[in-house]
Amino acid sequence: MFDQQDLNRLFRYCCALCDARPDAYDLLQSAIERCIRTPPDDPERRIAYAMRVIRNLHYDQLRRQRVVVFEPLEDSSQLPQAGMDSLESIMIDRDELEHAWRRMTTVEREIIYLWAVEGLSAAEISVQLERPRGSVLSIVHRMRKRLQTQNSNTDRASQA
Repeated sequence: MFDQQDLNRLFRYCCALCDARPDAYDLLQSAIERCIRTPPDDPERRIAYAMRVIRNLHYDQLRRQRVVVFEPLEDSSQLPQAGMDSLESIMIDRDELEHAWRRMTTVEREIIYLWAVEGLSAAEISVQLERPRGSVLSIVHRMRKRLQTQNSNTDRASQA
């Protein structure tokens, strides 16, 4: 059903959702088991189906642990004007990236993964996550603001 390349891709997706590699392995194992028990209707869409199973299992686990972080809804006036391409302008070295990655929510990590690794557009991400495109862009906008604030705080601290 899945070759090694597919499994590696799905594992990277699990890592984007989970904070720890062991949790990502467990999530992938559970998802593969579920995919084998209930295969997709269209075998050509097996990766998309597996990613949906992974995401649903992950959120089910979070709900059971009661650690789902709910974000307040924003009014439409705060939606970003720039597209996802503007993320390319943020230059972060490896340490800053690791620090930023740890501070991101699961949803933010998932969006970054889908954009940077899978190469999806904002519209494609919104379809994949079953969220409005504006919500995806809003999350990206809040992430950019937070990263810029963190970078400016770091710059000030290093200058002092």
